[in-house]
Amino acid sequence: MKNIILIILTFILFASCKNSSYESEELKAIEDITNDYLKRKDLDKILNPPKFSNEDIVIKPNIDTMNIKVYISDALMPISQIEEDNEWMFKDNNFSIGDSIKFYEIRNSQMFGKLKYAEIDKSKIKLIKPYEQFRKSQIKVYADEEYKILKFSRVCFDQKKENGIVVIEYLVGFESGMSSGYNGALLIKKINNEWKFVEKK
Repeated sequence: MKNIILIILTFILFASCKNSSYESEELKAIEDITNDYLKRKDLDKILNPPKFSNEDIVIKPNIDTMNIKVYISDALMPISQIEEDNEWMFKDNNFSIGDSIKFYEIRNSQMFGKLKYAEIDKSKIKLIKPYEQFRKSQIKVYADEEYKILKFSRVCFDQKKENGIVVIEYLVGFESGMSSGYNGALLIKKINNEWKFVEKK
């Protein structure tokens, strides 16, 4: 009887450690992708504003004086549920042939359908300069202050945790409302121990 109890406890402990390992990598992926997305899709445009004519003098902002607020949702929706409601996100993704194969391998994996709703401790997410997390209550109502909003699905990894798929929703918010940004499924890759999203062709 004692041996049976010991086996059961060992199995529970193993399953708990396995889940903890997955969730730890998932949090890291969300942190890395948040920073990668903000840098490539937001900060690069701010630091390198386009010229509208050859006569324009472009003054680049000083990153040390900037403070851009970011709201990150701590709720991670099941990625299979998002796919069920938004099939278009998972079709015609315009990746290279190799990346498309990897994308659909993950999409068709058993793990894809197993990932349930979860919450993350977003206080553990460290943002690159000049971004800073905030609570919505911190927005100055009189200033119509701009901020960024990021929401994620669960991250579905391949078996080696070298590739993954995550759905991201990126919005720009104001006290008076929100403007559209991007909402879609990203293929992500672990490169030099950091997660990066793959640009589409």
